[in-house]
Amino acid sequence: MTPLLALLAFVIAGAAVLAGPAAGAPVRAAGGPEYSVVARGLAIPWDIAFLPDGRALVTERGGDVRIIGADGVLAPDPVASPAVNATGEGGLLGVAIDPAFSAAAPFVYLSLTVGGELQVQRWRLAGSTLTFEAVVLQDIPSGATHGSGRVRFGPDGGMYLGTGDAGTRANSQNPASLSGKILRVPPGAFRGGTVTPARIASGLRHPQGLAWQPGSNLLWATDHGPSGFDGASGDDELNLIQAGADYGWPARRGADQRPFASPSHLWATTIAPTSIMFVTQGGSTWTGRAIVTALRGQQLRLLTFNGSRVTADEPLVVNTYGRLRAIAEAPDGSIWFGTSNRDALGSPRTGDDQIIRIVPPAAPAGAPAPVPTTPRPRACPRPARGGPVVTGPLARRTAKAQRVAQLALRRMRILDARVAGRPAPRLCPTPRARSLRATARQVVITQRIALSALRLHATVSRRVTGRRPALPPALRLGRGPSNRPATAAQVIALQRLTETALKRANTLTRRVGTR
Repeated sequence: MTPLLALLAFVIAGAAVLAGPAAGAPVRAAGGPEYSVVARGLAIPWDIAFLPDGRALVTERGGDVRIIGADGVLAPDPVASPAVNATGEGGLLGVAIDPAFSAAAPFVYLSLTVGGELQVQRWRLAGSTLTFEAVVLQDIPSGATHGSGRVRFGPDGGMYLGTGDAGTRANSQNPASLSGKILRVPPGAFRGGTVTPARIASGLRHPQGLAWQPGSNLLWATDHGPSGFDGASGDDELNLIQAGADYGWPARRGADQRPFASPSHLWATTIAPTSIMFVTQGGSTWTGRAIVTALRGQQLRLLTFNGSRVTADEPLVVNTYGRLRAIAEAPDGSIWFGTSNRDALGSPRTGDDQIIRIVPPAAPAGAPAPVPTTPRPRACPRPARGGPVVTGPLARRTAKAQRVAQLALRRMRILDARVAGRPAPRLCPTPRARSLRATARQVVITQRIALSALRLHATVSRRVTGRRPALPPALRLGRGPSNRPATAAQVIALQRLTETALKRANTLTRRVGTR
């Protein structure tokens, strides 16, 4: 063979390794996973999405959309450079390909911060050029931190967007705000003009990862816990997202967040989880398992599930490539992930930022394919026997106020789902506290629950009647330790607030029932 022919054969073989087989079995590695660098010299790659022809779109937070060919070569020029506000954690963020991508619908969706808001925009792809077409979502608050912005299409054909609290904790519990939520756009609506999204879930701080479990089609979301400035660092979450559920931020954190939805899996020590994906293609020991990227942990983690339970959590990569964020499964079955070492908190290394490719390990010969399981709904916790142990009349009043507030919030969640046309959320009975004292902390917790019910009532009332009732004033507790005793005046005012919440919930429920 001549040197020229040998060189040509080497190039063709290299392209085949990167692109994988055009058809047939996904690429798999004999033995352990194989890692290789696909592209170098990027600037904070935030997300990766694959086109049907095998090319990959990569967003750079500074505002460029880059394209990597099916041959694994990074094009030198961006395919689009939308105007963004890249202050803090903002900029060009998520990217997703239209689920019906074709010549008739050549659409790509970008999430990005523009001015002081987070938007989702629709762009049209022609060859290697993206052209702006429309704004799909807008008016989502965006601050210097906690914008989130992961955009994905679900198996139901809907568009989903994770939004953070934008640095304002109260946004997550405010039903009128689009921040701290999982939002959904119905199938096809994202191909028209600007849409008002449905709020699927609330009480989230910074949910950057969204992925659906193969077989069950359950939606999972990673949520970055406190980082120090808004609470002691730790308690990163993996949540099973259920319609109408409230995941507790900022009222609760940790493994048990009742009466809110508790995380399915918790990293008590911060790893800063960013993205999550499931290995959907067969032939690997990883098939059906999930991979989570982490910034502070500088690692990839492999999660094993039994239905809706995480049964194993093991590191794949630790402190090898630096801070990790973007991840996606390629059409050939390989997995691509990106570093984020050129952001404000990173330490760039030679070649950063990079896109790395993993060839997953092959399953043993003759091993049966994993059978997807549809998990049974999680059982509600067994109620404690007997009533709460209270100390004195003020404690009894506080315990009653808390039960009334929880009942009001439950009724409003059910009513909100009914008015929005969603399935009613599955709500467990409110657990009774084993002990309760009339402290400032208990007053604050109860007030937050009551105000959540009142805000949700105001939102639903506006949809039903066209009017938004004013919220009653919050209690003024003053400064001092959280375990200090509450005063009689504070507890009485708390009771009035919770009774108002329940009365409004009952009145609106009756009104909706007679429509």
